Amino acid sequence: MLIEGSDKNNKSTNVEVKNGQMAVITASPFNRAAINGDAYSWAAVSAAGVGAGDTLLMVRNLSPNRLLVINRFYVYSDVPTALDVHLQTNSTAFSAGGAGTAVVGVNLNTTSNKVADAGGYSDDDSVTQGSIILTLHSNEAAATQFSIDFPTDDTIVLGTNGCIGIDAVADAAAFECSIVGYFIDA
Repeated sequence: MLIEGSDKNNKSTNVEVKNGQMAVITASPFNRAAINGDAYSWAAVSAAGVGAGDTLLMVRNLSPNRLLVINRFYVYSDVPTALDVHLQTNSTAFSAGGAGTAVVGVNLNTTSNKVADAGGYSDDDSVTQGSIILTLHSNEAAATQFSIDFPTDDTIVLGTNGCIGIDAVADAAAFECSIVGYFIDA
């Protein structure tokens, strides 16, 4: 017998009873999405550098009927800089001759053949910055660079044409940036 439900944190909980033994299995929404082939990562790495104010990485939800939940992002810059995380809704962000490089979402379930219904772009200097929701600082001194791995607790949700971008405030000679998210029905 299998009983399915959710706890107060929206984690699915399955109770399975076999041969008189009970097992409780709990999975987060992100785990469920990964198992179903609906979780993706967009990653940009560059040694060529970016100018002050350039977008390290931007991801736009292209799905007309699914929401893109941002689970976490990771950023590294080789110089001390503020990093602006911003949101906007824009149907043409980075779509026509942008100065950067296209980034394709990688499905986190290697057995799935689903493709992300979202576009990504990196190292772009022609993206208009949206509403800043968070400013992070990569490091305090040039000799002590460190990366930022920021879990969002699934609090950023992008509707159709919703975008999340991460911009470097200072010039950087090298950077790494990843945005991880998953799709749910609207």
